[in-house]
Amino acid sequence: MVMLLDRKMPVRHVVLLGAAVLVICLFFIYDKCMLETINSYKVLEDHNRARAERIEQEVGRTGRTRYILLYTSFFEEKRWGLQAETLGPEFFAMKHCPVTECVMTSYHQLLPSVTEYDAVVFHVATSWDGPLPTVRSPHQVYVAALMESPAHTKHMLSLDGQYFNWTMTYRLDSDVLFNYLDVVDLESGEVISPAVYPSWRNGFHEFSNATLVETVSSTKHKMAAQFVSHCGALSGRDRLVKKMQSSGFEVDVYGTCGPLTCPRGKPECEEMLDTVYWFYLSFENSLCVDYVTEKLYNALKHNIVPVVYGGADYNRFMPPGSYIDVQDYGTVNELVDYLRYLVDNPTEYVRYFWWKQYYTLEHTNSYCDLCMKLHSADAREKVQYYRNIKNWWYDDACTAKPKIQF
Repeated sequence: MVMLLDRKMPVRHVVLLGAAVLVICLFFIYDKCMLETINSYKVLEDHNRARAERIEQEVGRTGRTRYILLYTSFFEEKRWGLQAETLGPEFFAMKHCPVTECVMTSYHQLLPSVTEYDAVVFHVATSWDGPLPTVRSPHQVYVAALMESPAHTKHMLSLDGQYFNWTMTYRLDSDVLFNYLDVVDLESGEVISPAVYPSWRNGFHEFSNATLVETVSSTKHKMAAQFVSHCGALSGRDRLVKKMQSSGFEVDVYGTCGPLTCPRGKPECEEMLDTVYWFYLSFENSLCVDYVTEKLYNALKHNIVPVVYGGADYNRFMPPGSYIDVQDYGTVNELVDYLRYLVDNPTEYVRYFWWKQYYTLEHTNSYCDLCMKLHSADAREKVQYYRNIKNWWYDDACTAKPKIQF
């Protein structure tokens, strides 16, 4: 621009010329921006068109049966506790799974090669009872499955990075949830929990049931029962029970860790939870995130109030006012005082059954979720690996120090 200027040119002309050049520059900048914007939209449009074509081509294949291989034993169970070595779509249909086109087997030779299975599931709570697969297909999903807490995981989990694609555990951040029971809303049929942020109804403080008050008052005559076979647990639950007993609170301990016995599955053992005891001690062996075992659900199936002790946020599993959390109390004496208060005030005690008018418990079928996820377009297209499965499982997962003092 400097070269075009004449030193004798009037100032007015110089200003006009500068303005004209500025307009031309702005035009080119705007045009360049528009060109880049148009190109960006074109890239997106091309991608969407290509994706739609790919999906259309795969429509004929998306409905094909997915094959799941239970590669290791589940502890001593070759069949993982299932009724047959191989289960097909009729099994998933019987379980009312949303997707049924799956075959699950523990028989390695069902397909000609291990590489032909869509998912290969490994139980990683214990050492494996055989060698690892020597070959692997890129389309396969390797799944790490376990229901034990990190405190009782005996497998080293020292595999190289990018070995497992999915996790299948009790933890709520797992790819497939491997839990015991779901809480289902009776009105909507919706599964409410387990969930990180369940949407619970309210009703604890308003609930009353004179018939139930009369029933519990006339039948229940012992304080608490505990069923436990793993003694010396890391959570210190044995010491906690002894501290409760030393405070004068009666606890009958059944199983390996106590003087009483009652065989599992015996009707009398189930019945006495409704008719004999006020409280069921659902104390976990370790204080770990989301670690809630069948002990809690065993109590919830009866008219008995569970007293829970673990590392989970129990509101993720059951509605507030359906259980008593030991960790909400500073000392054992405070806990015991409240339990005695409920026994002396059965109207307050029965409020803990308020939720039964809104919810029910249903068995979870994690294999349904696994089958459905294998059929999911998003799951098929997303390549995912756990860089360090050991860190994911252990880091900040458990604590050795409870909140309650004993």
